[in-house]
Amino acid sequence: MMSEPITLDYSRVFCVMLHDVAPIYERHVAQFTSTLAPLIGNQMSAAVVPCWDGEELTEKDRPFLERVKAEYGNIQLHGFEHFRRKGSGWVSRIADGKDEMNGLDDAETDWRLAEGQKILTRWFGEPARGFIAPTYNIGLATPERLARFGMHYTVGYKRVITSDGQQLPLSSWIWDVSPIRFLCRLGYRYGQLQYRFRRQACPCVVLHPLDLDRGFLPQIERTVTRLLRAGRQPILLESLGLGQPLQPKATAV
Repeated sequence: MMSEPITLDYSRVFCVMLHDVAPIYERHVAQFTSTLAPLIGNQMSAAVVPCWDGEELTEKDRPFLERVKAEYGNIQLHGFEHFRRKGSGWVSRIADGKDEMNGLDDAETDWRLAEGQKILTRWFGEPARGFIAPTYNIGLATPERLARFGMHYTVGYKRVITSDGQQLPLSSWIWDVSPIRFLCRLGYRYGQLQYRFRRQACPCVVLHPLDLDRGFLPQIERTVTRLLRAGRQPILLESLGLGQPLQPKATAV
């Protein structure tokens, strides 16, 4: 499949994505919303984990989920439970075992994608159209496989890839790299370098609930404010048409 760039004026836009959206982090999600919504409204994506660490959503979570639906412009599937249950590796060690998709076989990958979409449909009224793998490690969740479950784009650290082979380059700030605080600061610094030198990429501010516990909210708010003052506007990936099903090619008569 040939990769084609998505046409976009990268100098005028940026995006904001909140990962690890789950009831366990209800307070954190509310704080992000109250801080950033006055700046960018609902032009944020919520990457929802439907069964965080094996804890299924229940009726008591409905108010939280309804707020997420109302306050975030895009809902994406962020794995199934986020945690890796089989094997280990250097990513697992750095990310505290949160690389869920690594180590899964085809059947296990399919089951998690199908169940995740089923749960999101139940609570949000529709399935997700995009996917963000925990720690950006997709395992066997390729764009072609995701498309079978109704997800037509996947967000990585450096790019978005659609099921028809288009790509949107990203330059990402990310603070929650590891429980090791030095690596979190390094994630921000690397984002700064990308923003300066990767001009043909869409800046992406990637948020995690643990950013708040580690004291990074002021730096996050300053980053968003700086992007706005530079004349950029927040966008949603699905406002660009990402997430649309593949259209069959016309047959010549």
